[in-house]
Amino acid sequence: MKKLKIFLDTSVYSALFDQRDPHRQKQTQEFWKTIGDYEFYYAEIIQEEIGAISDKDLREEILLLLENGLEIDIIEEVKKLSKVYIKEGLIPVKYENDALFLALTTVYSLDILVSWNFRHLVKRKTRLGVNLINLKKGYRAIEILAPPEL
Repeated sequence: MKKLKIFLDTSVYSALFDQRDPHRQKQTQEFWKTIGDYEFYYAEIIQEEIGAISDKDLREEILLLLENGLEIDIIEEVKKLSKVYIKEGLIPVKYENDALFLALTTVYSLDILVSWNFRHLVKRKTRLGVNLINLKKGYRAIEILAPPEL
C-alpha cells in the first residue's frame, strides 16, 4: 500500500518535547512512533522556525528529526497560493507561515498537513476554505489533521 504523504508543521516537532501539556506530548510521541508509516516532508521555513529556538540542545534534537524527511522548496507557485489563502481571509497576514504550510501541502500534492495549530489550521473553516480554493485553482483537496487523528 502506498504511504500517505504528510507535511508536519513546526508545532508537531516542538510538541514532542513540550512538557507544559503532558497529554499533547504523549499523543505526539505516540504519533511519532508511527512516522515510518508515512512519507513526511518539510521545508526550509520549518528549519528556520526550529532554528529560532533559544535552547541549543533542544534545537539540535528537533533538527535531527528532519533527517528522515524529504525537503521541498517554497517555489513561486507556493508563494502565490499562500497569498490567496491570506487574501480570502483564511489565514491572517501576520501568520503567513501557516499559509505557506497549506500551500506547500497543496502544490506538492501531499495528502495531509499535520498540525497542533487549532487557531488557524486544524479547524473546520480552514479545511473547507482551503479545499474550496484548491478546487477553484485546479488543485486536489488536502486534509488538515492533528497528530491523534492519523
